[in-house]
Amino acid sequence: MTVLVTGATGTIGSELVRLLSGNGHLVRAFSRSAEKISALSLPEVEAFPGNFAEEDRLKAAHEGVEVLVLITPSAPDAADHARACIYAARLAGVRKVVRLSAIKAETGGPTENTRLHALTEAEIRESGMDHVFLRPNFFMQNLFMVAETIKAKGTFSFANGDGRTGLIDTRDVALCLRHCVESDRWNGAAHELTGPEAISLQEAAERLSALLGKPVRYDPVRPQDAHDFALTSGWGPWLAALLRDYGAAYSSGWGDFVTGQVEKITGQPARRFEDFAEDLLLPVLRT
Repeated sequence: MTVLVTGATGTIGSELVRLLSGNGHLVRAFSRSAEKISALSLPEVEAFPGNFAEEDRLKAAHEGVEVLVLITPSAPDAADHARACIYAARLAGVRKVVRLSAIKAETGGPTENTRLHALTEAEIRESGMDHVFLRPNFFMQNLFMVAETIKAKGTFSFANGDGRTGLIDTRDVALCLRHCVESDRWNGAAHELTGPEAISLQEAAERLSALLGKPVRYDPVRPQDAHDFALTSGWGPWLAALLRDYGAAYSSGWGDFVTGQVEKITGQPARRFEDFAEDLLLPVLRT
């Protein structure tokens, strides 16, 4: 099967490309960076550099493709990028779209990213192509953003307050994507993806303390303060607002749920926080 993966060099996209190429599929890896695609160095992977604004390039990327895995970065033009891909996929006769969406995507959602993903989901439904939507909760890998602060000060901050969240390992998200590429069993529905339990970031800090053998403290910040810091740090107004609005939502318990969908889709339990920490985070914190 020929599979086109957009966002192929991101955290989830690159893991998915690895999983698909190792399972005998021809993978067309679409990304702005030819160097990053080449760095994947995987068999059965066709590097296809390009961007969503290049209509002819998108058209060529979809030729001969059976399944499109549509991954777009969080940005104000994400829905426009997705729309361009959907159009190119329809023209090329792509059979199915596997969309990496966002937690609780809905038009009345609490963040602009939530609402944009809802818009894209609606457009995919209207396209007439087979489809499946995967909506992951807060990524465990987001802790890499504060790894240096943990190493230097033994503390970290997010705007999520004390809200419990069904944290998920991005490796499980990629695994679910692979299964949805290879099977039509999950078509026609949106699947909320979580880890095996909902924990607060305070609990995550306590578990990291036990694993590291030294204190790690979580110091939550107000969503508005996170917004102001991001704005002065050059994130831009859209991403700063996203950080504020997600923080407020998670603080309110918006992400406090567990679905079990990872195990249903993949046949194996979702990774625990300790699995993520021991496999990936602790080696970084100990260097």
